[in-house]
Amino acid sequence: MKYLVWHKLIQRPYENGDERGLKLVKAILRPLMLRRTKDTKDGNGKPILVLPPANIRTVECEQSEAERDFYEALFERSKVRFDQFVAQGKVLHNYASILELLLRLRQCCNHPFLVMSRTLHVRSSPTLHLSILSAGGTLNSEVTECPICLESASDDPVLTPCAHRMCRECLLSSWRTPAGGPCPICRSPLSKADLITCPSESRFQDDVEKNWKESSKVTKLIKYLKRAQRSGEKSIVFSQWTAFLDLLEIPLRKGIGFLRLDGKLSQKKRGIVLKEFSESSDKMVLLMSLKAGGVGLNLTAASNVFLVDPWWNPAVEEQAIMRIHRIAQKRQVRVRRFIVKDTVEGRMQQVQARKQRMIAGALTDDEVRSARIEELKMLFR
Repeated sequence: MKYLVWHKLIQRPYENGDERGLKLVKAILRPLMLRRTKDTKDGNGKPILVLPPANIRTVECEQSEAERDFYEALFERSKVRFDQFVAQGKVLHNYASILELLLRLRQCCNHPFLVMSRTLHVRSSPTLHLSILSAGGTLNSEVTECPICLESASDDPVLTPCAHRMCRECLLSSWRTPAGGPCPICRSPLSKADLITCPSESRFQDDVEKNWKESSKVTKLIKYLKRAQRSGEKSIVFSQWTAFLDLLEIPLRKGIGFLRLDGKLSQKKRGIVLKEFSESSDKMVLLMSLKAGGVGLNLTAASNVFLVDPWWNPAVEEQAIMRIHRIAQKRQVRVRRFIVKDTVEGRMQQVQARKQRMIAGALTDDEVRSARIEELKMLFR
C-alpha cells in the first residue's frame, strides 16, 4: 500500500479520532491472520473451547478509623502538591512525582506499613512518616513505581546517575540502541555502564512482625482464603508489590499453608514451586507478584483468584485471570477484586474505563494528552 493511500485512508482518520481507519486495517489483516479466542465458534456455531464459568466480583473493604485518619492525612498532603502542579501548568512535567504520590496512596489502601520507613520503628508517630512523604522522600526502597510501565520496580530495579529508579528491562527497551539512550524522565544521556543495580531487601525488619496489626483489606482477604481452604479449593493472590506479599506471609504462617513466586526466583525454582503447588495438599495458597505470574504460566490447580490491588492497565488483570481460567481448568473460577471504599482505588476503576477507550483508538493524540491530565485530577478529587 502506497504511503499516500495509507495516509489518506488510515493514518489521517485515526489521528482525527475516526474509527474507520482502524476498521479498514482490521479488514485488510483479517484474511491474512489466524486468531482464536475462547469466544471463537466452530462451523456449527458451537464454542471451540468449553470452560467452567468465571465469576468475577469486586469486594469493597471499609477502613478502620485509624486507617482512615492515616489515609486522609496522606491524601490531603498529596493533593496540596498536585494542586500546586496544576496551578503552575506543569502536571505532565511532574508526571513521575505525581505517580509517586499516587503510589503511596495506593499502598496505604493495602496496609499503612507499606508507606512507613523500614529504617523507622513502626510505632513512631504517623505524622513523622507523613512529613517525610510530603517532602518527597522515598521511604520504602523496594516499592518505587517504574515511570515507564507504571508498575512496581521491584524485580530488577536500576538507578540512573540522575537519581531516577525504574525497571532495568523497561529502560533498556526504551533506548533505540543497546549501548545507551536518554533518561525517560529528564532526558539526560545515559549509557548501560552508568546504571546502578539497586539493592533490595526481601523482608521487613523484625519490629514490623512484632507489632503486626492487620489492615481491613488483609483481614477480609484472610477470611476469603480460609473459606476456600475449608472447601478444599486452592487460591492465588496477585499483588504488584512484593513488600505487600512480605506482609501477607505474617498472618498466613498462623494456619494456612502457602508458597510464593516472585521475580527473585530463577526459572528452575519457579518450576519447583508450581509443581509443589499443584501436587501438595497442604499448600493451599500461592502468593504471586504481577510480573512473575501475569504471563505465560498455567495455574489451573487453583480456582480462586484474588487481585488485592488494582492495576493501571486493565489488560494486565485480564492476563492474570487467564493463567487460571484456561484449558485444563475443571472448576468454576472465582475472581475477587479488592477495593478500599472511598479511596483512590475506586477512582482507578473509572480511569481503567477511560483507558479502554484509548486502547480502542477512540481518542486523538491531543485528546489522550488532555485525558491524562483529567485522569490525574479525577484521582485527586
